[in-house]
Amino acid sequence: MNLSRKLSILAALAAVVVYFGGANAADEKTLDVKACMKCQNMVRGGLIPKKGEPNWEEASKKSKAWLNAAESIGKNAPPIGEKDSWKEQTGKYLTNVKAVDEAVTKKDAAAVSKSLATFGASCGGCHSKHKPK
Repeated sequence: MNLSRKLSILAALAAVVVYFGGANAADEKTLDVKACMKCQNMVRGGLIPKKGEPNWEEASKKSKAWLNAAESIGKNAPPIGEKDSWKEQTGKYLTNVKAVDEAVTKKDAAAVSKSLATFGASCGGCHSKHKPK
């Protein structure tokens, strides 16, 4: 990964951390759907390298930022489609992101790859019902 891409990912993660950093129960911030997807897209491909040993500390920071964003997505109204379906789909989304985060926490590269594959296979179910054309 080139330096420019790494810096872009780091900046996006920093923005997510800053965004959530001051939140408490009385001042809870919710990312909109677009911001959640942007965080996901910035993090997802860079969790583990295709070759070599992962930097587990960096991967953990990224997966935690993604998990924070995933916890926000279901708090939004669906862009299109039924609310019940949105609740179900965003629940699955959160479950899948939690699985990725748990695998990163365990420092298990095979489990990270498997959970990312499961996650990737689930995108169409939500997008077909809730992503505007």
